[in-house]
Amino acid sequence: MVPQRLSMAVMCVMSIWTIAAGCGERQEEIDGQCCDLCRPGTHRNGFCTKQQTDCKPCGEGYYSDNYNLLDRCEDCRSCQHDYVEKCTPTTNAKCSCRSGFLCSDNFCSKCEKNQCVKGEKLKKTESAVGHMLIQYSYACEPQPPNPMPNTNLDVKEDLCKTDKEGIDSINLTLGIGFVLTSLTLLVLLSYASMKKLRKHKEYNYPMEVLAVSTNANDFHLSKEESGRELMEDESKSNSLGILRL
Repeated sequence: MVPQRLSMAVMCVMSIWTIAAGCGERQEEIDGQCCDLCRPGTHRNGFCTKQQTDCKPCGEGYYSDNYNLLDRCEDCRSCQHDYVEKCTPTTNAKCSCRSGFLCSDNFCSKCEKNQCVKGEKLKKTESAVGHMLIQYSYACEPQPPNPMPNTNLDVKEDLCKTDKEGIDSINLTLGIGFVLTSLTLLVLLSYASMKKLRKHKEYNYPMEVLAVSTNANDFHLSKEESGRELMEDESKSNSLGILRL
């Protein structure tokens, strides 16, 4: 019995010391005792006993994004136009407005039409309304006219652009002229070479013919002379025969 009473006394002293010293991390004091916080996506279901908290998941259309001891989850945001992100048990929905409309606050829970027309500038004013809620208000102001362009600068830029284009055109023309001149000289040189070669062939051809014909005449004359010599030899032979008789 003594040890049991001693242990209970120790537990009471420890409990009193813990409450006096404060609850631990992710704990909160309820009815004189420290209770564990419920995780995001859940809420407290009943009361905590012996530092144990009964937590229950959030239902559809509700969420909790922090550790808590709430008895119910928070309502999901309803978007008037479009959803950037859907609501989940741990995150709230994120909204946006269609083109031509403006968000009424930082959560874009409502959308209002943009009343500004052409020539007006939209001005937005922010004001804190509640916890983490910033409300927007809009006004249309006349838009100042555009400053007059610097005509002198524009003229200088146009002149520089014109000069550059003129230089490029001159360079292109010179390049084309150089190519055409080179081709013309090449054609003339080729024509002159072919003409000179043709004349050289025409000059050598008659000389060869003449040489051949001359050799033929020589051959013919030599043949006649040979016949004449043969006749003279026969005459001489006949004369000698007569004399011998």
